[in-house]
Amino acid sequence: MRGSAGELHARPIVAAAVVEQLEITRPAVVIGSTQSFDVVNAPVARELGFDVVRRRSGGGVVVLRPRDHVWIDVTVPRGHREWCDDVERASWWLGDAWCKVLRDVVGGGPVDGGWRVWRDKLVATAPERRVCFASVGPGEVVQANRKVVGISQRRTKDAARFQCTVFGTIDVSLYESLLRDVVPKRLNDAAGVGDALDAVASAALAHFAELLG
Repeated sequence: MRGSAGELHARPIVAAAVVEQLEITRPAVVIGSTQSFDVVNAPVARELGFDVVRRRSGGGVVVLRPRDHVWIDVTVPRGHREWCDDVERASWWLGDAWCKVLRDVVGGGPVDGGWRVWRDKLVATAPERRVCFASVGPGEVVQANRKVVGISQRRTKDAARFQCTVFGTIDVSLYESLLRDVVPKRLNDAAGVGDALDAVASAALAHFAELLG
């Protein structure tokens, strides 16, 4: 599915098992559901041609440009075998699925590449919480404690939508230009998958569809 970040984030949640790859047509600064638009340097965003939009799921700012990331939404309806009422545990299975994809496609180590799912609570200072990839929360994937897969969650009484993002590389300088506050140093520790981005997308779509049945 292709469109602007605002259009793609505004899609209603359908109570069905669905895996979707989303592709933005314009660059965007996406803020979390509880964030103020004031975190963004709006004049710079306009000058650089970035939309500024709010998503309905939680978390911090993500800066997106066409083709620099993979965005996959996974929707799980209530009653599905992957459904979990516990919000913190609900995305653990999806993090495990991402780990398998990354081990298979990217590799990275003699055993499992060091990929693991974060199963603890959100770890971040207040400034770090403002930027998605400067913090790490339940279900997200790290390699050697470097965040690689960001997952935000939006729930209704009938379904949960998990919005997943993986980058080729993360341009910290772009965040520094687009945000008003100082960008947390921890953003420098986040990692992408480089030239494996397209292969990771294809493998993830297939694996997630298989898991959802």
